[in-house]
Amino acid sequence: MNHLKDPIRLFFYCIFLYSSSVLAFSNPPTADKTLANGLRVLVFEDHSAPTVIQMTIVRAGSIDEVDGKSGIAHVLEHMMFKRTETMEEGEFSRIIGSLGGQENAFTSREITGYHQQVHKDHLETIIKLEADRMQNLVFNQEDFKKEIQVVLQERLLRTDDNPKGRAYETLFAQAFQASPIRRPIIGWRNDILSLELSDAKEWYDQWYVPNNITVIIAGAVESNTVVDLIEKYYGETNQASLPRRKPQTEPPQVGQRRVQLSAPAENNFFLKLWKAPVISENSGDMVYENHKVRQVVAMGVLGVLLGDNDTGILIKKLVRESQKAVSISIGSSWMSRGPGYFVIDATPSVGVSIEELESEIQHEIKDVLRARLPEKYLNMVKRRAKADQIYQKDSLMSQVREASLFITNQRSLNDSKNWLKVLESITFEDVVEVGKLIFDEQKSTVLLFYPKKLKDNKL
Repeated sequence: MNHLKDPIRLFFYCIFLYSSSVLAFSNPPTADKTLANGLRVLVFEDHSAPTVIQMTIVRAGSIDEVDGKSGIAHVLEHMMFKRTETMEEGEFSRIIGSLGGQENAFTSREITGYHQQVHKDHLETIIKLEADRMQNLVFNQEDFKKEIQVVLQERLLRTDDNPKGRAYETLFAQAFQASPIRRPIIGWRNDILSLELSDAKEWYDQWYVPNNITVIIAGAVESNTVVDLIEKYYGETNQASLPRRKPQTEPPQVGQRRVQLSAPAENNFFLKLWKAPVISENSGDMVYENHKVRQVVAMGVLGVLLGDNDTGILIKKLVRESQKAVSISIGSSWMSRGPGYFVIDATPSVGVSIEELESEIQHEIKDVLRARLPEKYLNMVKRRAKADQIYQKDSLMSQVREASLFITNQRSLNDSKNWLKVLESITFEDVVEVGKLIFDEQKSTVLLFYPKKLKDNKL
């Protein structure tokens, strides 16, 4: 399963280029209905190909976990592929495969998602299968023990034996003191080892309830048929009281935090994180008059100006011209139930120290904020965002992802209508303003990674 965990999902490309298209829907949903039990169904009709995609979103992820039980959201995601009251172990995946379909799942900070893609003739089958495991999962001790070992192995490959994965994990643990995003999505190793079957069942009973689930269907379907099928397979399940999500406000950072990490690797690198504005559930409508929204869009523009692979200033000056860096990438979190952040990931060239590259990047950022850049840079971002919106029309999965993003943060789908208007109104002054807000060295966290050579094994 292609589980979406940090750092892969968040940082190895400029997120703004993805998110700008996400916030401008290619097509509005053809149906948006909430059942009596609170389950929401969205339908995007697209008859260009005889396929259908189902994505089921459970609005609970690692951000909802508590200390000592990190990783339980992800472990349960694994358990969802085991058995139900009517299906044996692994039968779900076998059926999807026999239909010539594809299926996967992911755990993120805010949600857990399950999706399948099949021929349109099998629409009812995938709805029935998904509804079954969302309501009738069987919790078997042996299954649980096996999946704990699978998750531990996954953690070993993605984090413990992966320098970049370990670095991001350490970075977030240092940068955030109160927010649950300080914990890794996959969970701390000791927490995973101490999880029990009852923890998984409790998580399932608390969060896998209809009033916390959204089913998104996109493809060659009829909206009325989809709504009727969802009602048929989910409608008799009662809603439940959800656990109260307690606000965990991050205290103000009063000084730069620096940490060094060493592990077997070939290259040194550094990560630098700043706290940043974020569009949350209570940020208001996405209109150009909304200051918080303008800040977030301007932050995205800033990310492109600095880190775009083709025209980004850091790439142009430090990777291509001076060749002081092998690579520089920028990522940001701009819509989340947790705090926002802006991250630079940089690998110096041979003969260039981490500290020297960090200083060079800091210098270039200051230059950007001091000088008025040519208007072409802003126009480039705007043209790309509009082009992305057009390209999204060819992808069913993109429409599903677009919807899931808004669902994650309980935003209105209507918010997207004004996103491009906000983008078009952004000025260089807006970019400078948000840059000065973000790039406060006393509110940054820096991780310096130094490779450690493995000793030769001697007999």
